[in-house]
Amino acid sequence: MSLRAKIFLLLALVYALLLGYLYAVWMPEATRYQVDANRRMQARALATLGEGLTPMVLGGQLGDLYDTLDQMRHDNPEWRAVELIDNRQRRLYPLAGTPLPTAESDDAQHDIALRVGGNAVATLRVTISQAPLLAEIRRAQTALIVALAVAALFVLLLVGLMLEATVRRPVSRLAAASHALAAGEFDAPLPRAGSDEVGELVHSFAHMRDQVRESQQGLRQLAATLEERVQQEVARNREKDHLLIQQSRLASMGEMVHNIAHQWRQPLNALGLLIHNIRDDFEYGALTAASLQQATADAQRLLERMSRTIDDFRDFFRPDREMADFDVGAAVRDALFITEASLRNYNIEVAAEIPDGIVAAGYPSQFSQAVLNLLVNAKEALQQRGPGGRIGVRLAAADGSAVVTVDDDAGGIAPEVLPKVFEPYFTTKEQGSGIGLYMAKMIIEKNMNGSIEASNTPAGARFAISIPLRTTAGDRHG
Repeated sequence: MSLRAKIFLLLALVYALLLGYLYAVWMPEATRYQVDANRRMQARALATLGEGLTPMVLGGQLGDLYDTLDQMRHDNPEWRAVELIDNRQRRLYPLAGTPLPTAESDDAQHDIALRVGGNAVATLRVTISQAPLLAEIRRAQTALIVALAVAALFVLLLVGLMLEATVRRPVSRLAAASHALAAGEFDAPLPRAGSDEVGELVHSFAHMRDQVRESQQGLRQLAATLEERVQQEVARNREKDHLLIQQSRLASMGEMVHNIAHQWRQPLNALGLLIHNIRDDFEYGALTAASLQQATADAQRLLERMSRTIDDFRDFFRPDREMADFDVGAAVRDALFITEASLRNYNIEVAAEIPDGIVAAGYPSQFSQAVLNLLVNAKEALQQRGPGGRIGVRLAAADGSAVVTVDDDAGGIAPEVLPKVFEPYFTTKEQGSGIGLYMAKMIIEKNMNGSIEASNTPAGARFAISIPLRTTAGDRHG
């Protein structure tokens, strides 16, 4: 189906829905409202008539009563039947035995009580045909709907013509230009670029076509000088061959230095916050010997941790590492300590469930670094969403493994990104290095025979680390 057909099909659907609404909803509601208003007006008029008839009924003035009601019937041809019944249920008008017309579906019956001192002396019953009123209402509604339909049709046609001129024709010309571009023709005419969305599309297409033209010209020039360039590159590569071995030796050291800088960023931030808090406590007179001692101890722990980081990363690249039994909970708490001040500075709440007594065999410092990378990743994800947030850290033993889960409520990881989060140098953050999660995966899977997985929860992302629990002598020989 062409774009023009789709546009006019949509306009026709809107037109049909408008007419359907007028016929199915508006007309019945308007008719009902007008009929009800007319009935109320008739009831008020009949109540006034009843007040005038009451003295005649009380005085027994049947002649005047008959003349009055006959005149009213003559003046109101839509009155199909008029009855006057006294309080003894005797018909005073018309005469007894006079046949009354059969009621029809469009008739409205009004019973007006003639009262004296609160007591009813007679009842005036008038049956009025609503057919003339309904016919008049239908004529007026039909005329109005025809006028609205013609106006709506005119508006829809005008909208269709505008869409034809501003959307379909420019898009058709763009499609023709794209086919020409695919065939290698760069001079196909483009529609005039306005300031609307279609104009932006035209600008983008023109820019893309210019880029393709430049690229094609560059390819032609490259093809013309390719042999000469290949010879030049071969000569340059020969000169660089003797540097390859040296570069490969420096690669590991450069990676280590980069990771040390990555790991030191959080402790340095925490240390800066700690120093800032000491200064604030001093300025406000809240600095006590106990708080100073605690701050000094915390600072010392941060410095010791930074010092150990160098040894830990150096050990990571050494082949002669030795595994040891360690308390997994203590290693997790070490990672939480490193990030505690920074998380508190960004109003991020930490909910930790870390029991003691879960022991695994491995490298506690490296394990702490892996958990630290997950905490830093969660913090950065929360920072991108704004201040505040929550990180949940849970440790449990299950099926012979120690399992640490780190959850956040930052909204989760995009499905197309989730399979790539552990790839080296892959990052979606502006300042990210793309090595934090990669290093965590290397530590857990390569060095500790464990596994690490990423998934999404209803609130955010979840990372789960699993490493084998310590095996007792009985387990090893049983």
